[in-house]
Amino acid sequence: MLFSTAFAQTAAGGGSDFQAQLVQFAPLIMIAAVFYFLLIRPQQQRAKQLKTALAALRRGDKIVTAGGIIASVSRVINDDEVEAEIAPGVKARVLRSTITTILSKPEPAGKGGKPAETKDTATRAIEGGISEIDADAEANTDTAAKKRRAKAAAKATETKAAEAEATADQVTETKTTETKSTDSAK
Repeated sequence: MLFSTAFAQTAAGGGSDFQAQLVQFAPLIMIAAVFYFLLIRPQQQRAKQLKTALAALRRGDKIVTAGGIIASVSRVINDDEVEAEIAPGVKARVLRSTITTILSKPEPAGKGGKPAETKDTATRAIEGGISEIDADAEANTDTAAKKRRAKAAAKATETKAAEAEATADQVTETKTTETKSTDSAK
């Protein structure tokens, strides 16, 4: 037999069974509390804030859909749908449940009917991040195009070198054949 029988010992000091079980489960209870306060509760608060923001959605709000499309609300159709302008002249109906972020809300018209131009820090940071991403994507596109052109040029050069080599081989064979026929004629 590989294993011998193990006997559990009682806690020294004669503590109660309830106290021993509490000490065993205390780490699990603490982990659950940490998960609740660091993960679950903040997520519930964000969901509640998004729900109230979606209820207050109005024309002119900039939104991000679950598909990553950034648009501007052109009109509110009903409680479940809004019409969003994706690009100038391009409008789409979007379900409120697919809106994940509201980037900015337009300021009410100030004096003279002009909207105030103030933006909060988060909106400016997001817009700055979007412009950086666009710039990076454009740079990557340019780099990828340059790499493709370089590959095509290398391939063309390789093809020309192979053709030149084949031509040189044919010339060599022709000269060898002419030399043999000249030598046999003598």
